[in-house]
Amino acid sequence: MASRFENYAREGNLFLKKVADELGAPEGQDQAFRVTRAVLHALRDRISIAESKDLISQLPMVIKAIYVSGWNIEKEKEKYETPQALLTTIYDHGGQTAERDFGDNPRSKVRAVFRAITSYVSEGEIEDIQDQPPFWKCN
Repeated sequence: MASRFENYAREGNLFLKKVADELGAPEGQDQAFRVTRAVLHALRDRISIAESKDLISQLPMVIKAIYVSGWNIEKEKEKYETPQALLTTIYDHGGQTAERDFGDNPRSKVRAVFRAITSYVSEGEIEDIQDQPPFWKCN
């Protein structure tokens, strides 16, 4: 019988596999992890704490851990005037590997993470996040 920890790891790996598939790199789970982390960290810096709690309550345990890793809930929420400002923040969260991970089309990488999120999160929660512009509107 698998332990809870193994189940959590398996669920997290399934999420990252979805992201990797969406990135067009099914074997690229390391890149999927880094891109997911950058997107989630930019998201949590933008949306309210209440929305963050609602969102992560629906995500796999390991993905929740990625979301909250290093989170300063007292930090003032980011305001993005343009989709490019959001993408710049995501890129900054990507650190040293951002250029390689996000390449010439960072929006497609962000969309890949969002598509994976929407397979776990209720439509109502997605709408709640969309109501906190302009984060979700980075198409």
